Amino acid sequence: MTSWWRATLSYPPTWVAMVLLAVVTGVTLSIADPVGTATLILAVLVLVAALAWPVVLLMTGRLEALRFPPVQPLDEVDPALLAALADELAELDDPQPGEQLAALQHKRATLMKVLERRLDAGELTYARYMGTADSVYRAALDNLHEVAVAHDSISSIDETYVARRLAELDAEAEAEADGPDPSAERERDTLAQRLELRSNQRHKIARLMAQNEAALTALDRTTTALADVPIGKRPEDADAAMAALEALAARTGMYAT
Repeated sequence: MTSWWRATLSYPPTWVAMVLLAVVTGVTLSIADPVGTATLILAVLVLVAALAWPVVLLMTGRLEALRFPPVQPLDEVDPALLAALADELAELDDPQPGEQLAALQHKRATLMKVLERRLDAGELTYARYMGTADSVYRAALDNLHEVAVAHDSISSIDETYVARRLAELDAEAEAEADGPDPSAERERDTLAQRLELRSNQRHKIARLMAQNEAALTALDRTTTALADVPIGKRPEDADAAMAALEALAARTGMYAT
C-alpha cells in the first residue's frame, strides 16, 4: 500500500495538472495584475484547485488503484522442465529427492491458496509473502537439479569394486617381500581419489537435501501461521514464520554452492 500523497505525486497527470495550474496562474497575474483582495482570492482559488486534484482522483477510483496496484502474477515454472526433473529424480536409487519435489509443489500450492483467503491481493504483505515463498520454492527446485547432477557424476564410480580392489592391493603388499610396488601405490592413490570424489558428492547431496527439508518446514510453518490469522486482519502473528522464510530466500544464491 502506498500513501495517498505519494500515489498522487507519482501519477504523471498530476504533474501535468500542476504545470497547467501554474501556467494559468501566471497568465492571470500578468493580464489582470490583481492587488489586495483580488490577489488573496486568486491564491485561495489556486489552493482549492490544487487540493481538488486528489479528490478527483479519489472519486474516479484512480487514487485507490494507485495506492493498491494489482499484484503481478508469478511466472510459473515451465511444466515441461518440472516433468523432466521428476523423470530424472525417479531414476535415482534414492526416493527422497522425488518425494521432495512432490512435497514442494503441494506445499507451495497450499500456501498460495491460504494466502489468497487471508489477504487482499492488493496488499504489499500479500506480494511479499507470495514472492518470498516463490523464491524459496525455486531455490529448492535448483537444489534438486543439483542433486540429480551430483548423482549422475558418481553413478559410474563402483564403490564395491574400489573397496575390493583396495583390499586386494593391501593383501598383495603384505605378501611382497621387496616392499611396496610403485605401480600398486599409484593405483591405490587413484582408487582413493575416486572414493573421495564420491564422498564429496554425497556430502553435497546431503547438504542440499537438508536445505530443502528446511524449506519444506518453513513453507508449512508459514501456511499454518497464515491459517490462524482471522479473515481481514493483518498477519502479525505470522511474522516469525515469514522471517524464517525470508532468511531461506536470502540464501537462494548459496544453495547450490
